[in-house]
Amino acid sequence: MHRIVLLFFVLHQAVFAATAIEGKVISIDTAAKAFELEVSKSGSSEFVAGDKKSFRVSRGDLEVGYLGRHIRANAAFYNKAWHLEQVFPVDGDGADEVRLVNRIFHRDTEAMKRGKFLREGDVIPNFGMIDQHGKFVQINNLKGKSFVLNFIFTRCQAAKMCPASSTKMEELQEKARGAGLSNLHFVTVSFDPAFDSPGTLRTYAKGYGMEFDNFHLLTMNQEVVDDLLRQVGILTMEEDGTINHTIATLLVDAEGRVAYREEGPAWKTENFLKKAKAL
Repeated sequence: MHRIVLLFFVLHQAVFAATAIEGKVISIDTAAKAFELEVSKSGSSEFVAGDKKSFRVSRGDLEVGYLGRHIRANAAFYNKAWHLEQVFPVDGDGADEVRLVNRIFHRDTEAMKRGKFLREGDVIPNFGMIDQHGKFVQINNLKGKSFVLNFIFTRCQAAKMCPASSTKMEELQEKARGAGLSNLHFVTVSFDPAFDSPGTLRTYAKGYGMEFDNFHLLTMNQEVVDDLLRQVGILTMEEDGTINHTIATLLVDAEGRVAYREEGPAWKTENFLKKAKAL
């Protein structure tokens, strides 16, 4: 009996295993929640370069769109259909500039002395990521605006960590509106860039009631995320299928300088609102 169950599990895994795929989105069927992809590269013989194939996508990916853009994703077959998961753009306005900026960012991060990280009074170096709209952006785009920066991953189940932090960020956004702080923005960076695609972050943000006009949820490849975590002084460790991490939340002024910093998950929105009003 155990052998039969094990065999079923192995077969089940084989059927549902995801494969890496890249291609150009040539059409979008909103009603069917599907992208038609012209395949350029695949990790499976199931898809050949030049093939045109329809894939179901999540609501978040559908909202981002990607029409006419090259994407990379994982293709998986389940519920009698092919699906694209972890969809990331490969090209787009500003993509080359972001890659150049991140090479400089990586070089500068590697040159940092052990134990050094951004403290109050330090200027955040420029780096580039992809936001919840699928756009390539640079943190320097926010020059002239102050912002609150925090870090989460969407699969986090520790109620007092990422979920609590995201709830506070939404509350702070609402309180800032009420206080007339129209120039205050909010930036959330994912610890988990392999999973947290722009579409995933978009859906996550909507679940917390975040308003997108001044809220930027960012993701990128692991090297850029690791460089940023080192710059900010956050430690992470993958353990038992999750990411254990420390927390730091920063208020950055309009010149890109860290104006206020709190460690740990117990930070209070009132403290950041008070500091933001004083900028």
